[in-house]
Amino acid sequence: MSIDEPDFVYKIVFLGDSGVGKTSLVQRYVYDSLSSDFGQTLGAILHVKMVALDGDHYKLIVWDLGGQEYFSALREQYCANASGAFFVWDRSRPETLGSIDRWLESLYSSAGHVPAFVIENKIDLEQVFTPEQIATEISSRKLTLLHTSATENLNVDDAFESLVRAIREKQ
Repeated sequence: MSIDEPDFVYKIVFLGDSGVGKTSLVQRYVYDSLSSDFGQTLGAILHVKMVALDGDHYKLIVWDLGGQEYFSALREQYCANASGAFFVWDRSRPETLGSIDRWLESLYSSAGHVPAFVIENKIDLEQVFTPEQIATEISSRKLTLLHTSATENLNVDDAFESLVRAIREKQ
């Protein structure tokens, strides 16, 4: 198979409150760039990236969901048929981790128990929680925690590769 004819097509959704860096992470991964003028995501924006990983070719359809509360009625529709998800929170704003349960509820009620990773984003900023507090929050939900910075391009590709591998293993 060529990269133009993927072996697998995965829908990946980005979940999390407004301003946590979902769009920045998507921009960094899909386009290898970072724009400072994209503003808030309204509704959902689709991005497509073709990737080769471990000898297979993947078409990733990445859904960047708006984090504003007035889009909450649409969350389950956007999450339907997702192959996997990232829940993103901003390490400098502890309240953004506190919304994890309602985001995951939307995901799991519409897509089933698909692989989902938690991203502690903006690791280039000062941390508010202790590592122990974060571990408690994440481990109680049996999720994997990843650390990224779209600004510094830290671990962004690794996060996507880890999720693709987790989706593939679940199939």
